[in-house]
Amino acid sequence: MSIQLELPVAERRQTDVIRDLSDYGSPQTVRPLGSVPTRQRPRRSVAQRADRALRNIAAARLRAAALPGSEERSKLTPEQIVDRRTSLADAQIALSVARGVALDDIDSFSGRSMSRNAYDAARYSWISLIKFHGFNDDYDQQPLNEFLAWWAERRPQYLDGDDWLAAGVAAHREYWTGLGYGCGGPYCELHAESSASK
Repeated sequence: MSIQLELPVAERRQTDVIRDLSDYGSPQTVRPLGSVPTRQRPRRSVAQRADRALRNIAAARLRAAALPGSEERSKLTPEQIVDRRTSLADAQIALSVARGVALDDIDSFSGRSMSRNAYDAARYSWISLIKFHGFNDDYDQQPLNEFLAWWAERRPQYLDGDDWLAAGVAAHREYWTGLGYGCGGPYCELHAESSASK
């Protein structure tokens, strides 16, 4: 699989770069903590909506290219797999640049953004997951540790004094206490007693 890339230059609009990459996609975005809900945001212009539509199409196609079906995967040679991963990382880097992420804030291996906004979005996502669904050491601890290790390796200053699990547990207890009962999640260890009594 070969992916043609064009990074933005001064005389080109960023949307042109996104159109060039519309077969490959962009990373999923998550609304950061404290941001205004969608219904309260000002309406986007036609050009902004078109740019967003292109990014959504590109994201879907990048996911499809990154996650081929088992039949296609079994036909790939190790060299083709490496080429595919490299091409996808290059596409991800170009899309991050097109979205305005500084080159210093892009992981050259994966193409993922390491910016403060990306960190805040990831943190918000984990805290929201724990808030609504609870936490279980057997299911959730390993992925959380891997995610935190990724950030600790690349941006340790962001994690300094920031405990995602503690924030998620506090949000979970506050939310479900406000409702007057436990979450009822069959695997949630935070409300094991209330779940068992149902």
